[in-house]
This record gives sequence, structure tokens and C-alpha cells, in this order.
Amino acid sequence: MAIKPSPRFAMLLLLSHTIAAIAVYAAAMPFEARLAIILLVLLSLSYYMARDVLLLLPDSWCDIALDQNIVSVVSRDGSSFFGQAASKTIASPYFVLLRIRLDSHRLPVSRAIFPDALGVGEFRDLCVRLKFL
Repeated sequence: MAIKPSPRFAMLLLLSHTIAAIAVYAAAMPFEARLAIILLVLLSLSYYMARDVLLLLPDSWCDIALDQNIVSVVSRDGSSFFGQAASKTIASPYFVLLRIRLDSHRLPVSRAIFPDALGVGEFRDLCVRLKFL
């Protein structure tokens, strides 16, 4: 299943980072501390937009395949890895939080996939397959 940029995810990221920046701006902190934290929020927004929404970074997921309990992922740079779908993977009609446990990592690798990032049939197929794992 080829993953494409998701406008819905972009709006959600923009909204959540804007709320965080407003909360920091309204906090009773020195101006320099607020400025530093808002800068970190903007850096976070730009990183996740580039990696997960626009798929510009080398470690952006461009293609996923699910075969029984094994998930294979192809990154933008052409590298691929295989792993098992972790137990805390979430599949809903609104989004999929795909958590993959790799043998070489202690913690699972996670990505959010929204319906507009896949075709309608592909997203439905992914949700059904993940529900029956």
C-alpha cells in the first residue's frame, strides 16, 4: 500500500502545535524561556510535517505491506525493514496507529496513518487486517 501525503494529518499537527504555542505564550515565564519553547514547538512541527505528512525525509514511510502478523515497510530512501505488529496497534475508521516491533530495537516504531493517506479500499483493508491480528 503506497502512502501519500495526508492533508487531514497536516491540519491536526498544525492545530495541536498551535495550541501548544499559545499555551506557552500565555504561561507566566520569562520572555526568553517562552521564546525558546515556542522555537522548539516550531521545530517539532516542521520535523513531523516533513517526515509524516509531506514524506520528504529519508526515513519517511512510503509503502507498507501486511502479511499475517508481519509488517514490511519501505522508506523514502529505499531501505526496508520487517517486524511484527505490536499489541498496542490501534485501528479505527479515523486513523491507524501502526506500531511495529523490530528485533533490533527495544521500543516499537510507530506511525499514524490517516484515511486520506491511502486509497479508500486500502485503508479499509488495513483496518480489517489489523483488527484480526
